Amino acid sequence: MICHSLFVRTKESATRLESAATDPRIVAVCQELLDDLEAFTLEVVHLIRQEEPYYVEVITMRQLVDSVRPNVVGLLQSVMANETSALAAPRRTGRTRAEQQVPLAIVLHAYRLGALHIWNSLVRRCGDDPRVNRALLDSASALWTALDVYSQELAVAYRDVETEHLIRDARLRETALVALFSGLTSTGQAFTDVAEALRLPQVGTFVVVSCDPPPMESDSDTASPERTLTSFGVRSVWRSETDCDLGLVALTRSFRLERMLDQMASMGLGRVGVSEVFESILETSGAAKQARMAREAATPGTSTVTRFEDARVAALVAAAPELASGLAHQVLGPVLALDVMEQGLLLGTLRAWYAADGSAAQAGRILHCHPNTVRYRLGKLTQLIDRDLRSPTDVAHLYLALEAHRLLSFGTTAS
Repeated sequence: MICHSLFVRTKESATRLESAATDPRIVAVCQELLDDLEAFTLEVVHLIRQEEPYYVEVITMRQLVDSVRPNVVGLLQSVMANETSALAAPRRTGRTRAEQQVPLAIVLHAYRLGALHIWNSLVRRCGDDPRVNRALLDSASALWTALDVYSQELAVAYRDVETEHLIRDARLRETALVALFSGLTSTGQAFTDVAEALRLPQVGTFVVVSCDPPPMESDSDTASPERTLTSFGVRSVWRSETDCDLGLVALTRSFRLERMLDQMASMGLGRVGVSEVFESILETSGAAKQARMAREAATPGTSTVTRFEDARVAALVAAAPELASGLAHQVLGPVLALDVMEQGLLLGTLRAWYAADGSAAQAGRILHCHPNTVRYRLGKLTQLIDRDLRSPTDVAHLYLALEAHRLLSFGTTAS
């Protein structure tokens, strides 16, 4: 009797098929199994269901029988012909199991169980005749080689389906993100589909975040906003666009807006703009515009978090760059013609004066200089540009021009 240990073959014997034809006695034994194919298939099916309960839970008996049958036929015919054949069976099985989301390891284990049952059945039917046993031993490599090839073909087909699903899911996700942030999907029903595709609630407490795109040389191991928020149990979805990264964040009771702002500020993401809070996913596209404007309201090259509520004037300036550029040159032209150091000194003083609500004393404390120094610099600036800080109109024009200069980087400001 050929013992079970023959299941283990050397690499050479398991991968090389002899050129000689299979012994007729072995062909006859294989044919006996094929003649009783339905009963033999059921034996394999019962063994698989016994050893792998997963098959009992997700696949019906009939489905498994229909899948096992052609694989059994292919393996037996491979032994009979002394060459691997009928590769369509494992390929079809691989694709089907991938579609059913049966883990690949479980599928391959079922294949090994089936092949082992075929081997044990051949051993039993060959009986104790040493000549037949020797012939079976000579044909063993045909079975194990076929099993190896079948397993490889199955795994390739299985992973092909996985790749197709990944591509499909990526396309669906990208389409959903475009609709979410652009508002191209205009009906509530369509946005229901968008929310479902992105696993988002339709109603909640949301903000949109706009971040400067990460530099090309950034470390891939650096935590992304999405990964960081996920670690706090916060759901968010992100899309990389040409000029920024956009994210929709679903705030929670334990992770409110203030905490999110602090977290964004600690990550060194460059300019970060945050929209107003909103409650319906339908409002995302409008919030995305707010977040963009808030980000663009921050000084280029800085790492700061700006809320839209705090940046409406700057956002207005940034939204019309050509008008803002013209305003800056019209109002601040003579100052912008100065050397960088002098220009920065005067504009930095003016900025401190605005930050101090028009108080020279407070501006002096901000700049660490005497109030009279502040007054002297402001007097020099207003003389150059022929403006009066006592005129509300001039004060408004100066502030807008100063914001335009900051946002559009006409020169270097000092503080």
